[in-house]
Amino acid sequence: MLRDVVEGYGKLTKRDLRVLRLIEVGHRRYEYVPEELVVDWARYRKEEVVQSIKRLHYYGFLRRNVAPYRGWKITTHGYDVLALHTLVQRRKILSLSPTPIGVGKESVVYAGVTPSGFKVALKFHRGGVSVFRYERPFLRKVSKYRHLAEVFETRLSALAEYFALSKVFEAGGWVPEPIAYNRHVVLMSYVEGVELYRSAEEDMRKIADDVVHTISTALRIGIIHGDLSPYNIIVGDRGYVIDWPQWVPTRHPKAEYYLRRDLATISAFFKKWGVEIPVEELLLAVGESGDSGEQFLSEIYKQDFL
Repeated sequence: MLRDVVEGYGKLTKRDLRVLRLIEVGHRRYEYVPEELVVDWARYRKEEVVQSIKRLHYYGFLRRNVAPYRGWKITTHGYDVLALHTLVQRRKILSLSPTPIGVGKESVVYAGVTPSGFKVALKFHRGGVSVFRYERPFLRKVSKYRHLAEVFETRLSALAEYFALSKVFEAGGWVPEPIAYNRHVVLMSYVEGVELYRSAEEDMRKIADDVVHTISTALRIGIIHGDLSPYNIIVGDRGYVIDWPQWVPTRHPKAEYYLRRDLATISAFFKKWGVEIPVEELLLAVGESGDSGEQFLSEIYKQDFL
């Protein structure tokens, strides 16, 4: 077995990648795609296709089912490879760090470089945390593919984060610049710095002002972070708010609850440094917000999740 997706991707041939993609397409109808169908679709000799399947299985990119037929299912790392390959082919990414720079329950993050030399972060989502996975438009869209519910939810989380980052960045908030997304992966600018809870920054007032600016900017366009804490604020040249897949629209029934929780968490942290957050002022801003939630739901209809 391989240590990670970067090492594995470098070992695959063009034929291997084609076979992996064909199995992904086959998931439209099957949880485990019959091997005989993959051979028919691939337009390679049977021995060559079987060789690729064995290699993909050995590297941990496929899972096998032998009863009642021999079939194959893509693993999480298999989806990682397909997303990475697509971004490489589209010249969005040139290279990645050999190992992750961050690993959590909901994502794995690599540092990378674009063909133009721009430093980026590539975030592979690992869990479906978006509030939109409970919305009717999404549920209707994926109702035919219940066997791939986890995959769809993960891809929705990536799409939700990319949408929020795009809107907040365009509006002037301090967030990483979103560059592209594919499947369950979001590509964004790399933010140099450390998490707020580990920061030795002397001017906490400046960082608090940046965070408040981003919160109010997001509220103005109808977005509540939903999981704001010192762990997802990066202190560098500014205070950047990261990790947006679980954002909540301001017209959500529990919007005030999520906003109050965000503000309570961040207010408690800055209070230790003698800095006050204008909590009541930010709460009042919800009533004057936009409607990015509805806009995002309309985007779901346009997405092909396979």
